[in-house]
Amino acid sequence: MTTIQELTAQLSQTEEIEKRKELAQQIIDLFRKQETIWAAFCPATKHYFLAQEENQITAYLFSTEQACLDFKEQMRKRHIMLEVLKNEAEHRMFLFAELFRCGVMQIVLDSAENYFAIPLPMLMPIPDYSKMPLVHRPVLNPTVTGKLLLLMQDMRWGRADGNTELDALQEIYHSPFLHPFRQATETDPEAPGIYQMPDGGSLFMVFTDLHSLKAANPTDYPAARIVRFADMHRLLTENPDKTGIIINPGSGAPMLLDLQLLELTQKAAEGDLSEVTVRSMNADSGKIIVTKPEMPNQDLMNHITEYIQDKDVINRVWLRTIRKEEEIRPHYLIIIDWKPGIEKEQRKAIRNEISDAALPFARGLHLEYVSYHNENGKNWTGSSEPFYDVTPAQEAPAPEVKQEETPVQEQPPQEQPKKEQPKKKGFFSALFGKK
Repeated sequence: MTTIQELTAQLSQTEEIEKRKELAQQIIDLFRKQETIWAAFCPATKHYFLAQEENQITAYLFSTEQACLDFKEQMRKRHIMLEVLKNEAEHRMFLFAELFRCGVMQIVLDSAENYFAIPLPMLMPIPDYSKMPLVHRPVLNPTVTGKLLLLMQDMRWGRADGNTELDALQEIYHSPFLHPFRQATETDPEAPGIYQMPDGGSLFMVFTDLHSLKAANPTDYPAARIVRFADMHRLLTENPDKTGIIINPGSGAPMLLDLQLLELTQKAAEGDLSEVTVRSMNADSGKIIVTKPEMPNQDLMNHITEYIQDKDVINRVWLRTIRKEEEIRPHYLIIIDWKPGIEKEQRKAIRNEISDAALPFARGLHLEYVSYHNENGKNWTGSSEPFYDVTPAQEAPAPEVKQEETPVQEQPPQEQPKKEQPKKKGFFSALFGKK
């Protein structure tokens, strides 16, 4: 029986669009029915490991245990500690539903150069709660749950940055929450849901969804209402004895908000960033790592060569991979040694045409470009040889030797590596995405 990994490899080597659609559908069908799959799990948050891939919250699932173990080891080397969880076919839809609750809209299957990105709606019907009152909806706003999990996950590893924090705070500002309370009786007034801290302090409780509320089991507060940012702000201003607000107490990743942070949230959401420093909090996150591809992509190099060999514009081309320290997946980096006299606009048009020719063979990775004549371009060639070279040997300068896997401090060059904006993302989107 053909495996998912074998089908994915076939897809990466297939150019004919109808055949690619057929292979993609086979992968999806097999993935739905496969007896066992594996998931990357984050013990720091007691939830599936999440990442932001091209502005979509993404989870990582695997068709073999070994592929998941390899991913776990890859992350361990970057000081991200994960576990491997098994998921059987009878629990598959529960897994997908939990990922949906947490804002996941994309699954990366078998994270490798031959990976396959599947939009979650292709694996499960997305429920429509629009006709239900907010307070009765099982899921209020999946995005806020995912943004908070991403933030708390990265904070546990010391990898959170100001942008991640700002993203989560702005989502909090616009999102509804569930607030448990005890209704008033003839003898007792209404009591808002309170969480008692071990040190004697107390906070108001709010929850992102019914699942989180039920997991906390606030038996003293059997009713719930919808609260928004203004309500939470009012609760704290009218009750200065309360330390703050806790989001999803009882979960693996609760978040605390005090009045100062709430006011900062409002300023940020309204566009006032004067008191918000959006910068990296990780000393290494400003570094870029450039290496040779883990798996030589001969198809990609052949199609780039086929396109440019009839053009009298390029001397040499290198293929490398590039990623920032905090990123999960690399991009392909194409380093181009342009012939003299090629103007900026012409270079841009040629890069776009190279992307059109190469993206079907990029194994789901994105393409970035840099000119060899930039300082970074020369450095990033490392000790590798160009895969395309029409420069006479006597004129070709020897490339600078640079140790592999050595982080290179990012410096703004005259021409930054330009990420092309492909219309599609991953194998699946390249086939079924909107034109």
